[in-house]
Amino acid sequence: MLALFTLAAFEAIMPLPDALRVLGQTLTAARRLFSILDRAPLFSEPQRGREEPEAFHLKLESVDFGYSTESSPALQGIDLELPAGGKLAVVGPTGSGKSSLIQLLLRFRGPDAGCIRLGGQPLDAYRGEDLRDWISVVPQQVHLFNASIRDNLKVADPDADQQTLEKACRIAQIQDFIISQPDGYDTWVGETGIKLSGGQARRIAIARALVKDYRLLVLDEPGEGLDPVTERSLIDALIDQIGERSLLLITHHEIGLNRMDEIAVFENGKLLEQGSYEALSVTNGRFARLMQLSII
Repeated sequence: MLALFTLAAFEAIMPLPDALRVLGQTLTAARRLFSILDRAPLFSEPQRGREEPEAFHLKLESVDFGYSTESSPALQGIDLELPAGGKLAVVGPTGSGKSSLIQLLLRFRGPDAGCIRLGGQPLDAYRGEDLRDWISVVPQQVHLFNASIRDNLKVADPDADQQTLEKACRIAQIQDFIISQPDGYDTWVGETGIKLSGGQARRIAIARALVKDYRLLVLDEPGEGLDPVTERSLIDALIDQIGERSLLLITHHEIGLNRMDEIAVFENGKLLEQGSYEALSVTNGRFARLMQLSII
């Protein structure tokens, strides 16, 4: 027993030199974490949130937004409207402010000027947590967890049944791939989806967004990594099943724009043009020129 005790004591003490060696790095990392945790929120949440509006009508009124006072504004004087059940596409070159809209709609950030209204009420009357329950988002940079396809889908709704998962995957054009795998929905995707292609990971992320019971679906570059045929099938399937819910499509691609109710053209943080696909295509405006250059 004494011999075993001596060996066990050495095993307990041996890691201490390594721990002391990285102590400085650990303390520095801890200070950075606590500086973030102790930072005051960008804006205060209402103590009591409002109920979900009957009409999920979004309206931006002269909205200005910038990430810092030193950089140029990401959005300038934006007036935009998305009626309940409407389909709006936002297009424009990279850096034109399209993705900043998502930050504002989810209340990760607030406008510097102007007002965003939902159901006639200012957006800051709602709690951010509630807004993120009502709005389903597929960001440009998707993230999958080191788990099975099923587990990644059920992040959106842990109570979703198999029928719901399969319906979402059929719409996202990923069902055929899943059932072709030996483990089906129990297929492991790896860290950040490393075992999947970029297009497969994106379609699983879109299916995950559809599993959620949402009022507004926001898609940021849904066709990234997809071939044109798959992208068209995906966009058509999404629009066909959207029903009375709203759709905000942020894209560089022309595919699906002809099925949008309205298209808003952004550039350098400003709204340059707005109208239907047919109206914008026949004018010699910015949208028509961007289409000719294939950089919408």
